[in-house]
Amino acid sequence: MFVKRKAAFDTIQPLFQAAEQATDQAATDTAVCIAEMLKARQDANLPMSVGTEMLDKMVQALAAGVDARKHFIEAHALTPTVVKEIGLEKAFGDIHPCPRTRANGELTVVPQAFAA
Repeated sequence: MFVKRKAAFDTIQPLFQAAEQATDQAATDTAVCIAEMLKARQDANLPMSVGTEMLDKMVQALAAGVDARKHFIEAHALTPTVVKEIGLEKAFGDIHPCPRTRANGELTVVPQAFAA
């Protein structure tokens, strides 16, 4: 049972991080696009009214992207609660037993001057 819960967590965690990063990238790309739209209009000596509705929609998309980031931050903060709910807070490190130790031979003492 524990192994299945751990596997579920291990499956979801990288997907969550990927979605989080994609949200950041989408907001970045949107902001760059908005800046380029404004610059292109100015460089082409077009009236300010050109593309206004589209620019407005892009700004709304950027705001939604920023809201999405906030939601991811809030969701990320809930991770410890979820970990506790599925019973993983008591585990740490690898869940597999350590291999038996065996002799590796003799060690040679090296003067400190040669150690670094």
